[in-house]
Amino acid sequence: MFELQPLIRDFLVVSSQMNIRVFLVDKVLLSWLQNRTNDNTGLSLITLATVCNLKKPLNMSTLELALRPHGFTSYHLSGPPPSIDWSPSTENASLPYHLLAERDGLRIHLLVLYDVKASFLWHGPLSDGGAAVWGLERSRMQYCAHGGEGALSRFDVRVAEIDGTTVNVPKDITAFLHDMENSSFIPCNYTRGREFFSKFPADTTGEAIYFKTKALQIIKLGKMVLDSLGVPFWLSSGTCLGWYRQCDIIPYSKDVDFGVWIHHFHPGIVDKMVEKGFWLLSIFGRVNDSYELSFVYGGIKLDIFFFYEEEDHMWNGGTEFTDGQKYKYDFPKLTLCWTELAGLRVRVPCDTLSYVRANYGDGWAEPVREWDWNKSPPNARPNGHWPESEWPEVIQVFSPPETDDLL
Repeated sequence: MFELQPLIRDFLVVSSQMNIRVFLVDKVLLSWLQNRTNDNTGLSLITLATVCNLKKPLNMSTLELALRPHGFTSYHLSGPPPSIDWSPSTENASLPYHLLAERDGLRIHLLVLYDVKASFLWHGPLSDGGAAVWGLERSRMQYCAHGGEGALSRFDVRVAEIDGTTVNVPKDITAFLHDMENSSFIPCNYTRGREFFSKFPADTTGEAIYFKTKALQIIKLGKMVLDSLGVPFWLSSGTCLGWYRQCDIIPYSKDVDFGVWIHHFHPGIVDKMVEKGFWLLSIFGRVNDSYELSFVYGGIKLDIFFFYEEEDHMWNGGTEFTDGQKYKYDFPKLTLCWTELAGLRVRVPCDTLSYVRANYGDGWAEPVREWDWNKSPPNARPNGHWPESEWPEVIQVFSPPETDDLL
């Protein structure tokens, strides 16, 4: 295989003896398995992973003791559990994040992935100081090179052979490698959420509970559709504000908002959403200008705003259906990170505060129940009119089907 072959073989033997299921997640070797063309010689660090339950973490000390008779020197890094719910602070709790096992100058990085609510896999961060303990620059690590937490889709595995060594690998290597390259995770700030609700108690009326329940269902179903089409989306507008400010759905926001880059537009979105039980409410704009799709599910609206990138900013459009007035909403350019909302892995802007401030101003932390979509946002500005002759194409509003089930 390469110089690491005996190292991996012995590590896999020890792991098997301890009933620890280990699989290969190394970018270089997985890429080699795909095309058999890149050079895998000269590697001195390989990455493996294992999946654990948050309530039953890996006993890293026991694993290190078992490795020692095989000539391994090992170090592990631990930290607090992920911030994924309203449970009391767990700052004093500790989960193993990473193990580095070394022998004869060759190293194995064992990444510990935690199954979060049977929804996605989370791994802990790696600080510069932690990498330094291993005598490594963090940039050399295939995971945590950015230093932060990560989240991956759950995946199936298969058996593969690399130069006589049998290992478990992700079944769909292409999908896994893509997921790996876009895995940065930022948790919701539940401390900020608690502070918000201490000032503004949660609305526990039946109407509020119904809306929040349906909104989360819409996010889940919309995610299923867009994921199936390979369309990345993020929580936008009021849905993003609710996640950032209070780690929750804003019960009076009246709708759910997604953002999508226009270059990810897929012509199958409408049909797939309808198949999933949504009905199409409106289509505004064109794909090349101010495009927006709105759907209804269970009496709640989902807006999908498409964003256009300029050299130094990005924007989405809006249309007043009564007179063809166009609006433009400017935002700073963004990158996307994963987060968690009600057990779902969803995307938000990594710099969420800048995004929220652009849309809601410096008063974003205060609830505002009366909101005019084309006048209240500080980043909204008129952007001309659609010619009346084009209205049949750029302003399409549909009636609900007679069989629409609002429940």
